[in-house]
Parts: sequence; structure tokens; C-alpha cells
Amino acid sequence: MRICIVSPNFPWYFRPCEAAYFTGSEVQTGFVARALVSQGHEVSFVVANLRLGEKLPYPAENAFQSGDGIPGLRFFYPRLPGIYRALKRIDADVYYQRNAAMVTGVTALFCRQKGRVFVYGAGSDTDFSFRDARMDNFRDRVLFYTGVKLAHGVVVQNEHQRERYLTRHHGPVRVIPNGIDVVETETAGARDLVAWIGGIRRIKQPELFLELARRIPDKQFVLLGGGSGVEPWFEQKIREEAKQIPNVTLAGHVPHDTIRDYLARAVALVNTSRVEGFPNAYLEAWNLCVPVVSFNDVDGLVEKEKLGVICEGLDEMETAVRSFTDDTERRMTAGRRARAVVRERFSAPVLARHYVEFFEELARRGSCRPSARGRAR
Repeated sequence: MRICIVSPNFPWYFRPCEAAYFTGSEVQTGFVARALVSQGHEVSFVVANLRLGEKLPYPAENAFQSGDGIPGLRFFYPRLPGIYRALKRIDADVYYQRNAAMVTGVTALFCRQKGRVFVYGAGSDTDFSFRDARMDNFRDRVLFYTGVKLAHGVVVQNEHQRERYLTRHHGPVRVIPNGIDVVETETAGARDLVAWIGGIRRIKQPELFLELARRIPDKQFVLLGGGSGVEPWFEQKIREEAKQIPNVTLAGHVPHDTIRDYLARAVALVNTSRVEGFPNAYLEAWNLCVPVVSFNDVDGLVEKEKLGVICEGLDEMETAVRSFTDDTERRMTAGRRARAVVRERFSAPVLARHYVEFFEELARRGSCRPSARGRAR
């Protein structure tokens, strides 16, 4: 198959000094691309803001430059026609797009018009509620929700998302969790940090991580991530608060490899978010033998496989973090178990088959025609 992944921010993933513009969505997009290529399929991208002469590891069509056009009218030109023309130039059999955005609707409408398969990949438990979807612009929210309704198939991260989708929609849905490229050797060196990874937004509750640091002043805490421009006042509040806590380092947005460097020193990954889908941070931590301490489980995986501790409140979280910092054997046992689970369930060879099977199933339903290049082959 010829598969096009629509990911406007994907180029930022390859710019290590400008990490602020990519999220877990781009991390997973890269993983899915590598996994599909490993199975012999052709993968290309529709992106935005690709710089002159810049090369990505995959063929890519640039849809638009964010600064072009007249403010207030940029959606209508150059963005909307730019996305449409880029989708057309790719001429793929299957188009895959992940996370709530206006481009979801544009891609879905294109595929319906051209007779191609469109698959939406859920990024959050809130993706299937028009009211709760994480978007501020009403127009973009309408486009996104239209795209989900028109999708030929939907990939969700867990059973909870599958249930939420089926309460509002009736199309084909497949549970495929996030994946990661497995680290084969255990990292050596001191474990002296408690880590938190995510966007500085109210829904992520980083203020609870800062309170945890106050309660455990003899340990070092590092907060990795920053704001996305959606809640700048909240980001500023967290930054100012973090500066007042001696054992907290606010690292901000850092490149993907730097995140792994921090996790290689972590005794635990703390997650304080109110809602989650399947956090990339869990996989990054487990891949490096780091247990998770969180308010959120994923289909019961953390508790069932003993990959960390699921907590009801901050008191339990404090107890769990102390247990992993004080009991090296317990931490190492949970961490090694976690890395084994990553290899068995979340590696590229395992998950690539699920994507390919789902894409092929949707294509066989007759909802699309082969691309011109596909017919030529």
C-alpha cells in the first residue's frame, strides 16, 4: 500500500533545538511511519512549515507556511487549498491522521471525494466528545468532528476510548496502543531523579507534581515540557512556582533524546493528568526500566502487570514515590518487568501488523479505489 500520514508539525520533530513545536503525537507518528516501512509499505507525509532545502526521512509535501496569508483569512488561503493540493499530490491509497485538528476534517472530505481510505488516530479520551475535544476554535472543532464522523476507520489507544467512540459513532474501530522502538540494553548509572513529562496545561495538573516535590525535599524533581500557547498565564504561574522550590528543575521543552537522558536517571515517572489516552511518557519510562506512579491506568495494565503504582490522591502518590526511591530492589524489579512488557506488546514488529491488517481490511471494504500510481504498478 501507499500510505500518507498527515502531520503538519512533523518537521519540528527533526529540529532538536526547536523542540517546543512537537508533542507526543509527532513521536508516535514517527514510530508508525517506521513500523509501516519495516513491513514493506510506502510511506509519505503531508506537513506544514517545511523549510527550503530541508529533508525528512520520508517523501513529504508541504501544505503551507504558517506566516503566509492575511491574518484572519489564512485558513481560507493558503492553508485550506494548500492542504488539499498536498493531499492530491501524494496520491496515496490510505491517509492516516492523528490527534484532534481542523486537518482531520479536510483530509476526511478529500478522501470521501477521491474515493480513498481515511483513518483517524485518537490522541485523547476527549476526542469523541464535541464539547470536550481539546480545541478552542469553534470552526476547527466542527471540522474535526466532521472528520471523525466521515472516517472510514478509527484507531484508538485503549478500550475506554473504543467505548467512547462507539457511544457516538458506528464505524470500524481498532484498538492499537502507542508504540516505541525498544532499547535493548539496560541503562547504567545513578538513579537520582523523579520525573514528570507533559504539556504545562491545567488538565495535566503539574502543580501537584510541584507539591509532591515540596513533600519530598531530599529528592530531585525534574519537570520536562512546556506550554503550547493555549494557557500562557497558567504556564507562567507554574514556572514562577517551580523557581521557589529548591529541589525542582524546570527543564522546559527538550529534544526527544534529552528526555531519554533524564529518564535514564529517574527512579519513577509521575503522571498527574486528569485524563489520558495512552501516554507516550509511560512507554518512554518503561523502555528505560522506570516504573510509573500515576492517577491514570491504561486498561488496567499498570496494576495488572505491576509496572508501577496507580494512586487515588497525592498522599498515596507520595508513599509510592518514596517506596521507589528508598527500595532499589522494588524499583529494579518493576522496571525490568516494564521493559519486558514493552518488548512483547508495544514494539514496532508487533504493532505494525495491527496497522497493516486494519488498513487492508478497510481497503477491502470497497470504500476506496487504488491510487493512480498503485494502478500503474
